Amino acid sequence: MRNEQLPAGNLRLVNLLLIGFIAAQFLSTVHIFFSNAVFHDTLKAVHDAGYLAVPNMIVAQSLTCFSSAFNGGLFFSFTSGLSLTILTIFAAWIWHNLFHKSRPTLIVLFLIWAASILMINQNGLSSLITSYLILIPCTIFLVFGKLFPDHIRSSSRSVLFSHIALFILFSISIGYFSQGKAERFLDIRDFLLLRNPTGNKLNAFYYDNSLYSANYFKSYSQQLIKICDLNSIQDEHLKKKLSHIFKRFDYIPLPSSVQADLTLIIEKNKLNFFHQKKAVLAVSVNDFLSSPKQWIKQFESKTDRHGIFRMITMVSLLFAGAVLLYSIFFLLPLLLIRLFAAPLTATILASLICILILSVLFAGSTGNKNYSPEKIATVLASEDSTARIRILRYIVDHSMDITLFPEYKTLITSGTTPERYWIAKSLSNQGTKNNRETLHKLLHDKHFNVVCMALYSLGKLGKKGDIPIILDTIRTSPNWYVQWYAYKALRNLGWQQKILN
Repeated sequence: MRNEQLPAGNLRLVNLLLIGFIAAQFLSTVHIFFSNAVFHDTLKAVHDAGYLAVPNMIVAQSLTCFSSAFNGGLFFSFTSGLSLTILTIFAAWIWHNLFHKSRPTLIVLFLIWAASILMINQNGLSSLITSYLILIPCTIFLVFGKLFPDHIRSSSRSVLFSHIALFILFSISIGYFSQGKAERFLDIRDFLLLRNPTGNKLNAFYYDNSLYSANYFKSYSQQLIKICDLNSIQDEHLKKKLSHIFKRFDYIPLPSSVQADLTLIIEKNKLNFFHQKKAVLAVSVNDFLSSPKQWIKQFESKTDRHGIFRMITMVSLLFAGAVLLYSIFFLLPLLLIRLFAAPLTATILASLICILILSVLFAGSTGNKNYSPEKIATVLASEDSTARIRILRYIVDHSMDITLFPEYKTLITSGTTPERYWIAKSLSNQGTKNNRETLHKLLHDKHFNVVCMALYSLGKLGKKGDIPIILDTIRTSPNWYVQWYAYKALRNLGWQQKILN
């Protein structure tokens, strides 16, 4: 009887996860669609005024497409939305089955829920995560009682808690293994995604669509281009001085007809900062002119509505990753072994498989090797692309001069995408003419990740003669991520916004 009920219980759980995911995807798609529309109007206004729009108008057209909003929304749905769904299902299970729908427990859960909503919006309304916090828990709690019985066998409780304990142990282990953070994500990209056609498509999909979602919850300090309104300032000399200052921080002064991120109004020799018609801060003109960065940063901090949302999303990304890996390394073997073994035996064997996989991961991540120049040259000339990638990353991490190893020239034309990527990054360590010429060639590489890193290196080398080339890349590239790196490189070279045409 228990074996017959298990698939139905699993199916009901999948239904709950789907309901939460669909609710999250609907909300994120709607929010990003309207966010994209506003951003499109901003870019058009910047472009029409003669300034450099990033992304360019080629990419800006995609902001009006429903598919861009839907694809961008997947990032939030698979992170914050899915994590909130799982936590809500767990809270509903606790209330229904451990506390038998007791009112005091419901009140405690309600207070935690209400406090979370208030905390999220302490700097102003963060509409998407607030919608998540309202719609997803309410929907899950209502549906849970209809899909699952009020009581559950104690044996099933012990099974659930064993899963929770194993998942916590697994997550801690993965967290320890991933303490290099960016390195572990790069491992996934270099050694998994970019080594096969399907992985390449997933990698391209992420980079093609992630900036739509990222743009939604960035603070002004993280955005490439902002708009300020200085039109109420009558003193033309002061207005010109303020315009020059704000352009240094990527705030472009445009007419009042354009929706501004920052509006400045002078009253009694004080600059009043307004955001969406709301006063944010006030400072004397002299104080602002003496240290503008301090006050602009303060304005950006006070208007950052999504700081906690960003933190939640990043934590959710790790949580969702742990759930995925736990499902692959433990639950999938468990389900397969259950086809021919008893539940206890299957759990033990699946746990051993999980522990074995973790041990292999730990073994592969330990040890900081030191390579001699001779060893580096030998590996770069070898047929093992995995070893070559690790050596190239070693060269970058230790700021070594890659031109000491002529083998890199062959890899620029015949190497894999990760190899060309790390070569492009390593070329920023020495600002020679040959290095810059190589980077200029890599700007035409067939893979956008390599182009991005070539732009990063040109910005790091600090040669202002590269500015026209980088500007041309922004104007002509159909890839938003490439343009993002190009603009960062321009700013590193000291370039700032001005009317170009």
